[in-house]
Amino acid sequence: MRRAILQLMAGLAVIIAAAPAAGLDRREQRSVYVSAGQEARIASYGAPDERCRPGTWPEIEVTERPSYGTLVDKPVRIIAERSGVARRDHPCLGKFIEATAVYYRPVVGFRGSDRVRLRVKFNSVTSPGTATTLEEEIFISVR
Repeated sequence: MRRAILQLMAGLAVIIAAAPAAGLDRREQRSVYVSAGQEARIASYGAPDERCRPGTWPEIEVTERPSYGTLVDKPVRIIAERSGVARRDHPCLGKFIEATAVYYRPVVGFRGSDRVRLRVKFNSVTSPGTATTLEEEIFISVR
């Protein structure tokens, strides 16, 4: 059985299909833009089941904190969209799903570049003891 991994990319929710096999890792880099002085969602992660209900919540570890801002995670409800690697027939596409979002707030007066690294572990519901890990480096431009 496949499991969906959700991630937010520059304001767009994307479902990525991944087999829940032990040791299956993904490493990604992407950029986001944030307004100075404003808190902004820079990522969100969820693992909905085939009926678009929340699966097991992913474990989000900050492996490198931003130098010029703070991070906070919050529950969100977002619309799932697809990307070129998404399972095109996933039943949650275009529907609301529950996820955990990561928000970035730059320090007062800061404009420039920042960076954060996250490790997100998605535990398998169908195969206990197995997980999929996403390591993500997010480049943040504060304008």
